[in-house]
Amino acid sequence: MKIGEYIKEYSNGKNISFKEVLGELREFLVEVVRWNRSGMSEEFEDVLHFFQSWLFWRFGLNGEIWHITRHSVAKFMARKAVWRELYAAVGLSPDVSNFCGNYKKLEKVVKQLAVFGIDRETAAEAYRKVVKM
Repeated sequence: MKIGEYIKEYSNGKNISFKEVLGELREFLVEVVRWNRSGMSEEFEDVLHFFQSWLFWRFGLNGEIWHITRHSVAKFMARKAVWRELYAAVGLSPDVSNFCGNYKKLEKVVKQLAVFGIDRETAAEAYRKVVKM
């Protein structure tokens, strides 16, 4: 799969800024400080995944998804099903967005659902229902 196809199907379609790449790098460095080898591996893939996405948005480089990021890409792709459940739980169409951020963090769920006018209380209830089953 090309990075452009992935972005179309598994993201909200918004430009990835270099600031977001740096955010992933920060998460990687936190795992280095903790000396969490599995966390370092996961976050390193996320850094490269976001870097390739940034290259697509910044320079139009639409190559095949890098093999080294296969676990990161698979993680984001798997999140789509849960987001569809979250959207449906608050009365939105499951297809309202292709956003595949980390639904395990309540604040990310609240922020994403707020984009569609969903209040914090309703978002938190959907989170408890869908994510914290």
